[in-house]
Amino acid sequence: MVDVRNLRSTLSSTVGTTPAIEASAKSMMRMYDESPSLAVTEWRNVLQSCQNSQLLPLLYVANEVLQNSKRNRGNKYLEAFGPVLSGSLKMICERDLNITEKVRRTAKIWGDRRIFSTRYVGE
Repeated sequence: MVDVRNLRSTLSSTVGTTPAIEASAKSMMRMYDESPSLAVTEWRNVLQSCQNSQLLPLLYVANEVLQNSKRNRGNKYLEAFGPVLSGSLKMICERDLNITEKVRRTAKIWGDRRIFSTRYVGE
């Protein structure tokens, strides 16, 4: 059963430590079979309302989910993140210009590792 409140709580408490990022990513991955699109919607909702200090950690949660999903499970999260990721990256950069290079580097990794096409990443 999908526990959206638990996911929202975990994502909302994400900080920039590896254990916190991995815990949030694990919470999202639990929803892989049932509803990855719902998990991505919650990620996006938390991202829109979080403190600026949480923007980069939440991006790293998405990165962890995308890479683990592609490597171990399949394309469900790639398909779910696809429609919202570009706008989310722009929003992150607009809210905190100091992390723009880290956002670009993360997007470049997605292209390099073929998580998304280089054309998609370039946009």
